[in-house]
Amino acid sequence: MTTLSALWDWLAASKAVSGSAANGGDTDFRLRTLPREEIHVYVKPIDNTKVVMLVDKKDWAASLGMAGGVVVASLLLIALLLPGGFNLLASHRMEQLKNEREMLVNELRDLRSQEAEMRSPQNLEQWAGERFSTPQAASVVFAPPTKGTVASLR
Repeated sequence: MTTLSALWDWLAASKAVSGSAANGGDTDFRLRTLPREEIHVYVKPIDNTKVVMLVDKKDWAASLGMAGGVVVASLLLIALLLPGGFNLLASHRMEQLKNEREMLVNELRDLRSQEAEMRSPQNLEQWAGERFSTPQAASVVFAPPTKGTVASLR
């Protein structure tokens, strides 16, 4: 076993002395020996093979009760937060669907305007070219109404 002064020399004093010697100072920073510093520590091995562990049933029941309480409390907390989370997700989904509907309605309006532009009389004549001829008023034949007609012009 080492002594306290030897341990001190090994840890710090030798570094301080070497540092001061490098700077030119030859002073000694080591402490004087302390009384009873040569005390040795004796460690006695203890044999615990014959020791029997006693089970405290109250402590076991308290631990089990605490674990059960934590589980029940966490389940209650989850049960309290779950409806709010579902409402948040549902409202987010509803907003997505509203935005998608608005986008689709705008797209439908654009398609209807394009269709109306294509069906205009100027465009029909342009697309038909030479094969299309406008019917004369005398050449139009009107079909007679059926017997079960609800309204007629006569």
